[in-house]
Order: sequence, then structure tokens, then C-alpha cells
Amino acid sequence: MLLDSYMDAGVLVAADLVNRMVIRPEPGADTAVLREVLAVDPPSAAQLAPGHVPGFAALARELHAVFGELGGGDEDAAADRLNRLLAAHPAHPHLAKEDGRWRLHHHPADASLVPMWTSICAEALARLLGGGHADRAGSCADDRCGRVFVDTSRNGSRRFCSTTCQNRVKTAALRRRRAAVDD
Repeated sequence: MLLDSYMDAGVLVAADLVNRMVIRPEPGADTAVLREVLAVDPPSAAQLAPGHVPGFAALARELHAVFGELGGGDEDAAADRLNRLLAAHPAHPHLAKEDGRWRLHHHPADASLVPMWTSICAEALARLLGGGHADRAGSCADDRCGRVFVDTSRNGSRRFCSTTCQNRVKTAALRRRRAAVDD
């Protein structure tokens, strides 16, 4: 599944925020973690300050709920939550010239950092849902993990956040099958 660059950034940052600020928070490294998450947009990473952390933490919690609702098949609840986020931080598309090329942005031109990324992430997930691809937002099938991801594979069959988790689950299943045969 191909996403446009803006949607790609929005859904991937959304998943990263959830994974790194909710699922597996790194205590005391909030600003450093956010700088890594926002590295997809160097100007955002450059203007990040410690005062932005609580806003991004709140956004990460909201996005975690959206991923949970989508993963649980409750598209209506996810849509309601996304609509509330978009109402509070509406997308106002505008063109901006970057490196000599025009680029369409989906946030108010004068938006501060947290509202800007709230708009970007909420709109990207709303596009995913509105495009009939809600099943592409998932949680890792490894019960010990819980990370979220967006499945961009061609066939939409991804079940794990990484090959590490996939290998761990499949190896454990193989060991259980072998142990059952040996008994």
C-alpha cells in the first residue's frame, strides 16, 4: 500500500509517539525521544522544547486509543475520537515552498508544534480510516510487546511490529509443538 509522503509521515509519527511515549516510555528522555520521532521534519525537531513534552504525551495517549479502537474493529469510536482531535486542531491545507518546490501542508501555516502534529497525525489516521484501510492500523501479535504499527505491505497481512517479535513468537510456537511431540 502506497501512502503519500504527508500521510506517511503522519501515520508513522503517530505510531512512533504511541510506541515511545505510551507503550514503552523512556523515563527522563522525553525531549530526546521526541526529537528522534520528529526527525522526519527537521524544523519541528529543531524547535522542540521541554515545554512541548506534556502536549505530545497527551497526543500520544489519544492516538493510542485510536489505534486500540481501530485494532479492535471499533471504527465508529476511532472516527469520533479523530473528529474531536480534528475539531480542536483542524487541518488547514496550505502550500509552502521548500527547497524550490511547492509542498502541500495539512496544518495551519502559523500552528505551533503540538497543534501542528496533532493535525497531521489525526488527519493521516482519518485518511486511513476514510480510505477503507482501518485494518492497516494494528498492534503487535506478540502478547509481550503491544507496539502499534501501520501495515504498508502490499497484501495487508502484517501481524507484528518487527521481525524480532515475529521470530520470537514463531520460535516459541515451534518449541511448543516440538515439546508436545516429545511427550
